[in-house]
Amino acid sequence: MDFERLYNEQFHLMYVFIRYMVGNAELAEDLTQETFLRIYKAKNLDRVANEQVYTRQVARNLVYDYYRRKALIKWLPFSQRHEQQEVTYVPEDWLLQQEQRKALFEALQQLKPLQREILIYRKIEERSIEETCNILGLTAMKVVNTQRSAMKRLEQILGGAYDEA
Repeated sequence: MDFERLYNEQFHLMYVFIRYMVGNAELAEDLTQETFLRIYKAKNLDRVANEQVYTRQVARNLVYDYYRRKALIKWLPFSQRHEQQEVTYVPEDWLLQQEQRKALFEALQQLKPLQREILIYRKIEERSIEETCNILGLTAMKVVNTQRSAMKRLEQILGGAYDEA
């Protein structure tokens, strides 16, 4: 595995993914750097079959580890209402340009972690069910059912209809 190539290809994608997961730009930057630091220090990287899936799994595990350490992950969303931190937005212009994106970003933070993650993969990154299954290690049925429940929850939060595709 060529680390420099992997870093150049995946850094921004991992940052955006982590940013959606944690809802905090500074924390996302730190966890993204930690993701690539761990990959750099890992041994046996030549045995990795799919670099992108491996990078996602490292990033995902760091996000979940962070919340476990902070004792914020219980059974439902990452944070309780009394623990909500001020929401800052990704500095990219595309997120600030439309109020709909801001509403979607805030609504995503109210979903269960797995629901949020599946919607990021399926709807935002437009990954296939198979790709999502490979990254998360879940069955296709679990991904489809979780996506459906997440979309229904988003509909409740945002007050509109959703697309089942």
